[in-house]
This record gives sequence, structure tokens and C-alpha cells, in this order.
Amino acid sequence: MDHMKVLKRAWHIVWNYRGLWVLGFILALVAAGGGGNGTQFSSSRAASSPGGEAIPPEVVGMLVAIGVVLVCVVFILAIVATVARYVMETALIRLVDDYEETGEKRGVRQGLRMGWSRTALRLFLIDLLIDVPVAVVFFLLFLLAAAPLLLWIIEDEAPRVMGTATTGCLFFLIMLLTIVVSVIVSVLKCFFWRVCALEELGVIESIRQGYAVVRQHLQDVAVMQLITTGLELGWSLVLIPIALLLVILGGVIAAVPALLVGGLASLVFEETVPWILAAMIGLPVFMLVLAVPMTFLGGLMKVFQSSTWTLTYRELRALEDQEPARLPEAAAPDLEVAPDA
Repeated sequence: MDHMKVLKRAWHIVWNYRGLWVLGFILALVAAGGGGNGTQFSSSRAASSPGGEAIPPEVVGMLVAIGVVLVCVVFILAIVATVARYVMETALIRLVDDYEETGEKRGVRQGLRMGWSRTALRLFLIDLLIDVPVAVVFFLLFLLAAAPLLLWIIEDEAPRVMGTATTGCLFFLIMLLTIVVSVIVSVLKCFFWRVCALEELGVIESIRQGYAVVRQHLQDVAVMQLITTGLELGWSLVLIPIALLLVILGGVIAAVPALLVGGLASLVFEETVPWILAAMIGLPVFMLVLAVPMTFLGGLMKVFQSSTWTLTYRELRALEDQEPARLPEAAAPDLEVAPDA
């Protein structure tokens, strides 16, 4: 397989097929929404006001109600993000394949119609069928690695040190194994998804045929994985100075409305209220300036990755179709010598 040809074609699609940008942006947005924040609350301040007075029960009830609502909202958003992710993944795969087949660029609405299908559910089930057993296995491995720490129940210092060292070594080895398995599973799922989306097969059959394609073209798949990993690392390095510039730009842009609101609020309120109002205005502006361009660039990378693996799958299947059928071996010539007269 010509790997450079596939990469150039994938870049051509990313650059010229603008409708994929919207889907990539949504995909990057919902993929980034899975992480949590590091916000924590101090229990001492939650139990009392700054003056040391107890918080009224009405306020506590309101805070509990707000917390319950926030949990429900986060749960609903997680479901929406999961659905959107698999719809976008399906749409990207099918749009790129359709573009290669017909040469036509579909609109975003048509792409969403392609993505909103049973295939999106099957992609989710493929991930579920693979990720859950893998997670359980590694959870058990980490528990096994932590078992030597039970030696701490012994009073002797030597077994404690030995148990700690053993656990540390096992954790390191399991972490390396986790990285390797994650890469392998990620590559395999790229083919499982494309068999499912393009051949319209079920979950088990997609896994079986996708694995067969990877096994038959293992070298080509491994080379493409190395190349895409290198490109992804290079792209991450390129994003570092861009992110720094956006941080500076976002700080400057957000400072204007924040200072304006804070200055006006200081004419009416005292102490920390103006600062709180300024932060409430400035922080969303700063996050918007930083997050939108970075999410857009991340979406372009996701479109490129998806296009690359879709084109790789198409190329490998084309190679299979071009393989000449094996001819039956010719029968050995009859070498019998006629008897002498």
C-alpha cells in the first residue's frame, strides 16, 4: 500500500471538504466534554459563613437541590455527547467513503442523516463489547499488582520493603502493557467501525472481518499507525505556541469587559463583589476565545485521522480485490517412456 498517497489524499479531503469541518468541530467538542474539572469546596467554609455563623437550613436545602439538578444535567449532557460522538464518527466515515465513490460533497445535513442510523448504535456496542472486558482485565491486574502491599500487615520491615518494591515494578509493567494494548485496541476498532459503517454488518461480524483485514495486512496497518502517531505528536507541538497566543489574546479581550463591569460594580458594591462580577464576565469570554479555535483545530485533526483510516481501509480492501486467484497446480507431465520395440 502507498501510505504517502493515502495521507496526501486525506489531507486533500480535509482541506477541500469544508462540510467535514463542522462535523469534526462537533466531534472534538463532545469528545472534550468527557473530562471533569478540579473544582473542590472546603468543608469548613461550606458549613459556616465567613463570620462563623451557621448557614440557614433553607440555604442548605437550596444548595442540595442545585447539586441534584447539576448532577442530572451532567448525566443528560453525557448521554447527548455520547450519542453525538458516534453519530459524528459514522457520518465522517460514510461521507469520506461516499466522496471517494462519487466525487460529490454532501452537506452537513446529509452527513447527519448518514450518521443518524443503526450503525452509530453498533459502533457504540462495538466499543462497549471491547472496552468493558479490557477494563475489567486491567482492573484485576492492578489489584493483583497491589497484593504485595498486604505484606505491610507484618511487623518486619524487610517484607514491607519487598512488597512495596514488587508492587511498584508490577504497576510500571502493567502501565506499559496498558499503553500497548490501548494502541492495539484503538487501531483494531478503526477497522471494526469501518467494516460496520461501510459494509453494514452487525457487531460480531464487523469485529470478525475487521480483525481479518488487520491480520492480513498487519505490516501496512502498523506502518500507518506509526505515521499517524508521529503526525499527531507533531500537531500537538504545533498547537503549543498557538495555545499560548490564544491565552494572551483571550486575556486581553476578556480584560476589557471584566474591568468595565468591575469598575461599575465598585461604585455600588464594596469588597469582593466587584471582583466576582468581573470574573463572571471575563472568565467566559476568556474561555470562549481560547476554546473555540483550539476545538476547531482539534476537529481538523479528527477529520484527518478519520479520513486516513477510511482511505486505508478502502486501499486494503482494493488490494484484496486485485489479488489474482490462485490457479490450480498443473499436473505433472507424463514421463513414461514407451517400451523399446
